[in-house]
Parts: sequence; C-alpha cells; structure tokens
Amino acid sequence: MTAIKSLLLLGPPGAGKSPLSQYLGRQLLSGRRFLSFDFGQELRHILETWSEQTVPTGRLNGLQISYDSQEIERICQTVEKGILFEESDRELTRKILTNFLNKNSPSATDILVLNGLPRHEGQVAWLEGLTRIVLAVNLDCPEDISIRRILANLDGDRTSRADDRPEMISHRYHLYEERTKPLLSFLTKQGIPVIALTVNETIRPELLWQKLFLNEAFNRNLING
Repeated sequence: MTAIKSLLLLGPPGAGKSPLSQYLGRQLLSGRRFLSFDFGQELRHILETWSEQTVPTGRLNGLQISYDSQEIERICQTVEKGILFEESDRELTRKILTNFLNKNSPSATDILVLNGLPRHEGQVAWLEGLTRIVLAVNLDCPEDISIRRILANLDGDRTSRADDRPEMISHRYHLYEERTKPLLSFLTKQGIPVIALTVNETIRPELLWQKLFLNEAFNRNLING
C-alpha cells in the first residue's frame, strides 16, 4: 500500500473538525476525492459493533485484521475517560487506520482528511507507511466558544456522545492545549504548512470550505504536495 497524502485538521473539541471533515468528504479538489477519517468516530463505531461473538474485521492483502478484548478495553478507556493513545497503542492505532484505508480503497490521487490522529507529537511517527501529512488546518477556537458550540450541537454530530458530558468538556479542552496544540509548531519545524482559521460560535463548514478553497497553500500542497 502506497502512503496516501493527508490533510490534518487540528483544533480543540467543539471547533468543528468533524463537520468540516465530513463536508470535505463530499467535495472534490481538481478531481481529487477527500476521505474523511474521524479517529474518535472510528473508536466509537468499533465499540458499538463489537461483541465477544462478532468482532469487526478488515482485510488487507488477504489478511483478516480484528480487535481482541484487550484492544476493545483500551478503546473504551480512551473514549470514556478522554485519555490519549500512547506508545504502547501504536500497533492498535495503525490497525484502526489500516482497516479504514482498506475499506475505502483510496486511489493514488485521493486525499485523506485526518481528524483526531495524530493528537500529540509521538503519534506522527505511527503514520509512517500509511499516510504522509502535507498540510494542516488549525481551527482556532477559545474555550468559551468551544463549550457553547458543543452544547448547541449545530451540526447534529454530537448527539449521544458520552465524551461530551459537561465534566469532560473542560478536561478535553485543556488536554488539547497541553498535548495537541504543540503539534502546530512541531509540524511547522518539519516544513509542513499550517493554515489558521478562526472559529466563532456559529461558523459553518461551508464557509470554512470556501476559505480553504480560495487559499493558495491549500490548493498547492494538496494538489502538488
């Protein structure tokens, strides 16, 4: 499998990464398809469909890839407690992304939209051989706006999310500030451009797409990167 190029979406919880990722998944850029990979959504989907009798599987080069009970327990921990995957979770993370790529059969020109992975510097190396980040988009959103956006559920994508309990929102925002936000400077040092977009309480993915579509770096790096 050739590593697919990817666009990384960054921003605190509630900034609108998932709605934007899903919106991009319905667009084309010079004939190129966007594939929306929402890591948190993938984790929740695995938990919803897994049981001792029915284990989700993927197929890669004829091999079955499944999740065992220990992996399911680890996924459950990170969803319910808002914790991040660390080095011991490298192979599980790669398995989840591999299954997604296998299900979607990306072409050489497709663009993977990464949402929720990587979430700290250590996770960047886990993507090697599967995808290469050529551009990042930072959705800049203050904590008070983040909270209001989550509670308003503008795009309806947060219905019944256990990780959106009031006691979790602030924890997840500060975890983002501490562990994920440093990725911005890390990527810049790696020569990967970062586009900053300011998010207010009511901004919609359609407007964010318009801003990106008119951005020279967005087109240049995703088409030629």
